[in-house]
Parts: sequence; C-alpha cells; structure tokens
Amino acid sequence: MGLDKVHEGTAHIFTDNFFGKLNAVTNALDNVQARRYIDMRCVSNKVPLIESGTLGPKGHVQVVIPYKTESYSSQNDPEDNLNIPICTLKMFPEETVHCVEWSRDKFGKLFTQAPKTLLMVLGKTAAPVTAQEISALKEAIRFLKHRPASFADCVRYARNKFQKYFVNDVRQLLFTYPLEFKTKDGTLFWSLPKRPPKELQFDPKDPLHAEFVTSMACLLANVWNVKEPEKARKAETRLKIAEEAASVKVNEFKPSEKKAKAISEEVSKEDNKEESKEETKGEELKFDPNDVNVLVSQWKELTAKLPKKEGGGEIVKPEEFEKDVDSNHHIDFLHAMANLRARNYKLEEMSWINVKLKAGRIIPALATTTACIAGLQTIELIKTLKKADTSLHRNAFLNLALPLLSLSEPGPPPVTELRPGLKVTLWDIWEVRSKNGKDITLKELLETLEQTYKLQPRDVLKGAKSIYFYAIMSAESKKSENEAVLGTRLVDLLGVKDAEYADLNVTFARDSKGEVLYGTPPVRVYFS
Repeated sequence: MGLDKVHEGTAHIFTDNFFGKLNAVTNALDNVQARRYIDMRCVSNKVPLIESGTLGPKGHVQVVIPYKTESYSSQNDPEDNLNIPICTLKMFPEETVHCVEWSRDKFGKLFTQAPKTLLMVLGKTAAPVTAQEISALKEAIRFLKHRPASFADCVRYARNKFQKYFVNDVRQLLFTYPLEFKTKDGTLFWSLPKRPPKELQFDPKDPLHAEFVTSMACLLANVWNVKEPEKARKAETRLKIAEEAASVKVNEFKPSEKKAKAISEEVSKEDNKEESKEETKGEELKFDPNDVNVLVSQWKELTAKLPKKEGGGEIVKPEEFEKDVDSNHHIDFLHAMANLRARNYKLEEMSWINVKLKAGRIIPALATTTACIAGLQTIELIKTLKKADTSLHRNAFLNLALPLLSLSEPGPPPVTELRPGLKVTLWDIWEVRSKNGKDITLKELLETLEQTYKLQPRDVLKGAKSIYFYAIMSAESKKSENEAVLGTRLVDLLGVKDAEYADLNVTFARDSKGEVLYGTPPVRVYFS
C-alpha cells in the first residue's frame, strides 16, 4: 500500500477539508521545513497540534492550541553551524565530510535547480530584461543542451562529468597552482591543510566508478523521463553501464588562463568575503543587449525541438533530494561522488550508510529519548482531546545527557497592532464574501479590503505565485495593463474556477507611501 507524503505537492489529497475533520495532529518529523508546513496547515484550519522532535539525547514537545497559544513557526530554531568556506568546498577539502557536502551541492544544482529553472523559463513569454532573468535563461539553455534522447545519452553525459570533476578540474587547479607554487611569503601553496589533488583514471571495473556513472545517468534519465535500465542498482548492471561509459570519447583537457584567473581571484577573495559579495553584485548588473539577442535565438532554436506539452510541465521533473528511498539513486550518487573526490585528495573514504547520515543531517535516535518524548506528547494529546484548559498544558524540553526536564506553559500568540484599533494574531484570517460570487474582480477585492480594514492593499500572492505586484503595476507606463488586470475576475487570475474559496497573501501599508506592514493575516476569498 502506497503512502503519500504531506507536503505542498499533495495538498489536493490532504485538503483543508481533510485537516478540518481532525481532532488534533501529532508531529514527529525530521526537518524544520516539514514542521513549518504542518504547522501552517494546522493554523489555517484551526486544528490543535502537538509538535515533537528529538536530537540525540535532546527532545521537545510543544502544544499549539487554536487562538490560545503561539504556533511552532512563532519561534525560530537556532540554525546548524554547517557553513564551510567556499574554497574549501570547491577546491581544498580537508576531510571527507567536505566531499559529501560538495557532492550534495552538485546534486542540487544538477538535478533540482537546473530543471526548476528550465520550467520557470519555459513558463515565461516575455524576453529577459533583468540580470537575474538573463542568468536564468543561460542556465536553462545550458541544461537544455544536455537533453538526452536515450539512456545511452545519459551514460555519455555521466562519463563526461566524471572526466570534468575528477580529471580536468584537477588538471586546471594544478595548472593554476603547480605543486612547486609558492605564496608571497615564500611558503609552499600546497601545505596542510591544503592537499594537492591527484587526477583519477576511469576504470569500468572499479565499483565506485561504475556506481558514479550509473547513478548519474539514472538521475538524468529520471529528470528527462527517459526509461532507466531494470535493476540498475545491481552490481552486474552497473558494470555493464560502466563498460559502455568506457567507450565514450571524452572532452579533451585544455588549460584555460581565464579559468586560472577566476580561481586565483576566488582564492584571494576568500579572506574578504564582504568585498567579494559587493563586487559580485556589481558584476551581475552588467550585460550586453547583443548577448541577450543571441541567447533568445538559441533558446528558440532549442525549444522548437521539444515535445509540444503545455507549459513544459511534463518535459522535465526536478529531483528533490530524498534520503529515505534507497532505490532513487540519490545516496548512491552522493556516495560515489564524495568518495571519488576523497580519492582525488587522498582522504579516507566514507561508507554508504555514513554518507546517508551526513548528507541527510541524520543524528541517530536514542530509544530512551524517543520513549520519553512519545510519553510526554501522549499526555498532552490526552489533555487536548479532553479539551483541558490551556493553563494545564505543558511544553517540554528534555536533555537526558545532563539530565534535564523543563516544563512550561505554552506561550500566548503574539499580538500585532497594524493601526490604532486594529490588532491581529497568527490565528486571524480576513474573509471576503462578495455578492458577485465567482465574478468578483481583483479591483473589488482590493477595494473591499481597504474599506473594511482601513489599510492600503499592495501585492497579491497565491502561495509563491505573484498575482499582482503593486510597485510595477502602479507605474504610469503600465496604466492600461493595470486597469485590465484589476478588472479581471479572481477565478481567472488564480485558475481556480471550480474552487469554493481561495487563500491569498496580501501585503498592506498604512497608506499609499508607507512601508509594508508585518504580520497581516492571510485573506480568504469565498466564491459562493
């Protein structure tokens, strides 16, 4: 029996109606993003939430009661201090975990960000104007050029990536900084903690090499909806794919003075990060209109060859990193890539399970901590189901290593004063019911909100999608377009013609020239 995850992509399964029928929700999730999503759904549907979590010997239970307490998202957990200097990550790993982080970063760029960028650019009709749009177009073109027609193309791509990461990039780095290179003070550049890398020679009989080309080829195939071989994770299948990869003619290495200069600049800027960021910002703003025309021409040529599928939604499928499904090749890819890089730098290799633990930020659970937190959570759930007074509930903070158990009453929801006489909390939602029903226009919505709450509506968003952007549409040159958008029915703008209602995020200011207010409630527009 298949189970569906509760996240944005399954909102059509776990609807507001589903959440509204629940007496309470109990959480035992392993990441902050998932916790915030469940918290958001419980808050919007006014459902009690008993949030819990463990981290080694530490654990917590938080009680969230509609209208009476703060929510999980009211507080920010301290972020893990996992920042690794860019140069260490890209060129000078000091330990194997740096190689794991490097491979995790490559996974995100190759199989998550690039496909998403392509889908975003495919959904646009206007020519790029800003530096950010031009950068996105370049990335989309680069990704589209590698579109495979068959699994053999995926193998070819993987073999060339092996050559780039573990051979050519090493040669380029040593071209920039030869083994005898010395710094200004006369010391050898390649002195610990910097380790000089050594290139690898592709060996189809090496299980790690076979794992790399197989997992990368399968990931690319999955992104582009190309069928992967059966039993691709079996050793014999991997070796067969590796033999195929060995026959691929790889890109020949050519030393690049331009790349050498870029590497040198990056290394020298590492000690002055703020200056580097400012210079990068300045560089991003420069672009040549002629280059844009060339890019647009390339884009049209490449997209003309794509299957005619509306919006490009079925053309590519971004791979979201998932550590708990072994068959998806994610951990296989990270394991092979991280350890091949470790071989480059003569670092100790890491086992498959340890790569999974490191890449997934997993700290092994302790049965004693889990038992304690489960018990404390169950006690609070019973109180919730019996509708006990909020003063009887307790948030729990546990650390068995000390040992420490701290209990406290749940905090009240923070109150935000938007203007004199208008206060809100996170539990508020502003409802709009129009006599026009499904014919309500964006203009009518904004006027209703302004008249009701005596605030100036600005931007309108549905989730992450922008519906109306005040700063742009209020420009004189956009007058006619602004009037057309304001006069459009909301159901048409949102694409929700059969929905009973729609939840929107609307930003507000106290007046037309004021700053955007923080803490305004979401807006629910009913169409019936």
